[in-house]
Amino acid sequence: MKKILLACCMLFAGIMIFAQKTGTFTPETSANNKGYDEKTTRIIIPENQHTTDDTAEVRIEYTPRYDEVRIYYTCMYVTYDKGQAMNTVLACLEDFMKANQYYHYKYLARDKEKYFKNERGYSCAQYMSYVKFTR
Repeated sequence: MKKILLACCMLFAGIMIFAQKTGTFTPETSANNKGYDEKTTRIIIPENQHTTDDTAEVRIEYTPRYDEVRIYYTCMYVTYDKGQAMNTVLACLEDFMKANQYYHYKYLARDKEKYFKNERGYSCAQYMSYVKFTR
């Protein structure tokens, strides 16, 4: 009985040591890449969203290895205006270009519109652009 209890305690201690070692080497804590891996996608919320709609939000998904950006403009369906969404996305892309020292971008796919219900059951609209930047 004592041997089984000792073996279980040793196994538990070994698992705890292993769990601590694997948790300390995450990409967020490494100093050489400032918290990000080049292969991962960074989600950026711009400070200046360039929108007049109170329900709208802009989210940028940036992949630094490929210099690709997916930018999303999401708002309530009732207040959605495609022209407003296009202008907001263009302004945010210009800000992103200046902040990350890019000089040109091209579209990799046509802009997409998506209509869905959020977790609260409200109808929402989303405008998405997919671009590649060049230095």
